[in-house]
Amino acid sequence: MFVLRVTYLTGRVYSAVLEEGDAKATPEWPPHPSRLFSALVAAWGEGGGEAELDRALQWLEAQPAPVIYAGDCSPRKLVQAFVPVNDVRSLPDDRPRKPRTFPSASLSRPDVYFVWRTEPPTEIASALDRVLRRTCSVGHPASLVAVEIASAPPEGEWNIWEPDGLRGPRMRIAYRGRFQELSERYRRFEQDPRKIYRPSAGRTTIYSRAAAPKTAAIQSIFGEMIVLKRDAGPKASLRSTLGISAALRGAIQKLAADPVPEYLTGHAPESTPENPVRSERPHVALVPLAFVDAPYATGEILGMGVLLPRVLNRGERQVCWDAIGSIRELRMAWGKWTVSLADAEESRRTLLAEKWTRSHTVWSTVTPFVFDRYPKDPYGREAEEVVRQAFVRVGLPEPCELDLHYNAWLTGVPRASLFSPAPSRPGKPQRYHCHVRARFDQAISGPVLAGAGRYYGYGFFAPLSERRDRQ
Repeated sequence: MFVLRVTYLTGRVYSAVLEEGDAKATPEWPPHPSRLFSALVAAWGEGGGEAELDRALQWLEAQPAPVIYAGDCSPRKLVQAFVPVNDVRSLPDDRPRKPRTFPSASLSRPDVYFVWRTEPPTEIASALDRVLRRTCSVGHPASLVAVEIASAPPEGEWNIWEPDGLRGPRMRIAYRGRFQELSERYRRFEQDPRKIYRPSAGRTTIYSRAAAPKTAAIQSIFGEMIVLKRDAGPKASLRSTLGISAALRGAIQKLAADPVPEYLTGHAPESTPENPVRSERPHVALVPLAFVDAPYATGEILGMGVLLPRVLNRGERQVCWDAIGSIRELRMAWGKWTVSLADAEESRRTLLAEKWTRSHTVWSTVTPFVFDRYPKDPYGREAEEVVRQAFVRVGLPEPCELDLHYNAWLTGVPRASLFSPAPSRPGKPQRYHCHVRARFDQAISGPVLAGAGRYYGYGFFAPLSERRDRQ
């Protein structure tokens, strides 16, 4: 197997569907194999066109069409520009200017993988690597790329395009003789820059889109998220989590049918105000939905999420929906909020359950993780073991990597010391809390909550974006 990874360095592609000619209104995505091969030939020529590299490109053109792994793209608005015509032998300032458009699209994933089922000989792979290092764009010069040999195709959810299909778009591919054809056409075009000497479209094949193999993401004991949005009232930061959670829990219990079930109270049926008994069943958890993990994130709480345990049946879930949907206001010591259920018209990403429940391998705390016992070394092995077991306790595997710190990894989240201490039992010392970043061996499906404070808003995790994680 031979795999090439093309990384679009700006996260955007500039290209045009060849069949549209000069109209150039639609970006080509995914990039056709012939477009990549032409970029490699161009890099070979610009680097001097060494004869010892010819054989590598001839080997590549002779291979069957590759499988393509790519993400989605979002086409950008077309903007017309007036540019000098290149097919004229004169200085740019003297050339006539004609209207042109440059289709582009933003990419959900910057990487595209081309996978051939054959393995090149060592000397061919070495020669190809020399060409790849010179390749800085694919197609339009603004499509800046880095191309390298990868060890294997990517894992996870990708759009997979397979050649020689029965249905799907036609894509241009390389073939025996394409390298020589491109070289000769370029030499002719240098001598006479007319369109007739531009490279031909070449051969095509139908690419059909295959379903990417999906690995089922692991889920914790929490599932459905009911979102309450703040419609009016004073702004509040994540430091107000405990106060808002207490007000929300009180409102839920006040509006729920009597007697309030233990999956809403968190107390066993035999519990009394004088002798509270903690429920052994999972119960609803409350989490702050704050504007975080964005360049200008402020940490402002825009609403609250109510997480329902997966063990609830349909009737119990309806009880939760009825009680939460009846809440119109939350009263805190510092002010009052008017609230309502977030509906299908809500567009703010922070108030969309998908932001917090998507599958990911790296998660970081929005609110600090609360320890059920005070570790001797707050960031040592004992502390890490407490965190690992906390994940296991909510039905998740142990992380393969853990980082503990007083500062947060998510933009907009205050450092741990600025959060109010978590409630503790009478006569017990104050609970310790800190921020956590956890990496898992496989994708974890949110919502993710862990630690001793998970039912009242602490220990709430969000997926950590890949770019931020690399920093």
